Amino acid sequence: MNLSHWPGNRTPTELKRPLSTGIVLAFARLPAAERARWIGDARVVVNNHDDTDGVLALFAFLRPEEALPRERALLDAAAAGDFFEAPSDAAVALDALVAAFADRERSPLAARFVGLDSWARWELAARELVERLPALLDGELELHRELWKDALQSLARGRAELARATRDDLVHLDWSIWTAKDVHAPFAPGRHALFGSTPRDRILTVAPRPDGTHYRFVIGTRSWFDGAEPARLPRPDLAALAARLNQLERVDAAAPLAWRAEDSSSPSPELWFGVEGLDAFEEHNRCLAASSLSPTVVRRELAAALRSALVLPD
Repeated sequence: MNLSHWPGNRTPTELKRPLSTGIVLAFARLPAAERARWIGDARVVVNNHDDTDGVLALFAFLRPEEALPRERALLDAAAAGDFFEAPSDAAVALDALVAAFADRERSPLAARFVGLDSWARWELAARELVERLPALLDGELELHRELWKDALQSLARGRAELARATRDDLVHLDWSIWTAKDVHAPFAPGRHALFGSTPRDRILTVAPRPDGTHYRFVIGTRSWFDGAEPARLPRPDLAALAARLNQLERVDAAAPLAWRAEDSSSPSPELWFGVEGLDAFEEHNRCLAASSLSPTVVRRELAAALRSALVLPD
């Protein structure tokens, strides 16, 4: 039995929700006999990767009587993890704490990680979190402030930067564009500030600098997961778009500074001008450099790529 929003899942249609945690909570509300029928002879609960939505789904399945009264907090934290949204400061804090629990250096469990490979470390962290989540959700989160304070500070900075910027929404392309006004002021809002600011699935940040413009284009995960909501628009070919922008920039793709793109089929890919070395799902893109292309040109090319990806009905 699957209770997952990952692509290719076999989750029963009537239980489909945007988040795996929501799916499991819906399962927990089924009559006991129906739950038993779905479970059958299964005795093992499996999650194949370490993240907030997965850990919270494990908790909701294993301890439903404690999870259901805390549904809102669980769903908010899962959204902060899988969708990079910011439903509340507590949700962002819990997401950061879950990530830190499996960290070799920062985790409160670090002494118990000695000699463990990554899988064993993740399993230990998940087991501990399942046991501790009721207390964490009911107030003990504050005891672990060191693990999540940086995430909230980053969120606050990003919100302040967005408050000083201008926003354009192209609803028909599911696209928000944030443009900084001051070429000298910092403008590097993180993913949680960005996806917490708009319901759109694609976000472009435009930061004019004295020597050019920094661009960061991010596609959200909602167009990748298999959830119970209207389907998102098809994604553009970011590799082809990067090639087109490099042509306009008059730089070779192998140059130290060039337009770069992550795989469009990955959960939340980015496109940017700068250096290589961006890790997947980075809160901040620290690889940006000043492009010579004007915002008008970049917006035009992005809009063309987004439109070309649309599948028009016959």
